[in-house]
Amino acid sequence: MLLTWGGGCLPLAVLGAADQLGAMIAALFLCGALTSGAGVIWGTLLQRRVPPAMLGRVSSLDFFVSLSAAPLSMALVGPVAAAWGSRPVFLVAAVAPLTVAVLAIALARLRRDEIDHPLTRAR
Repeated sequence: MLLTWGGGCLPLAVLGAADQLGAMIAALFLCGALTSGAGVIWGTLLQRRVPPAMLGRVSSLDFFVSLSAAPLSMALVGPVAAAWGSRPVFLVAAVAPLTVAVLAIALARLRRDEIDHPLTRAR
């Protein structure tokens, strides 16, 4: 899931380098397809790993935290792009999520959790 999310952001680098609309559309389509897959996996994990009595609260908090950074990033990206240009902004947007994903996999116990709690068919 994390590699799908992080790797799915790599096509954003095309937006900083491309000058053709078709290349930009293809990159955004690929980015959306890959990151949407990670979202489906995340929703499934929430439903599998969170106790049913707490699922509403945890899902609400997850949604709130996920979206709370959006206004801040939107406010910052304009001045940053004005100062350094859009190419570096899109490059950071492409590489930073993959870096965070690799670090999360390396430093967290995510692989062990997947082994301890494998996906099985619903009964």
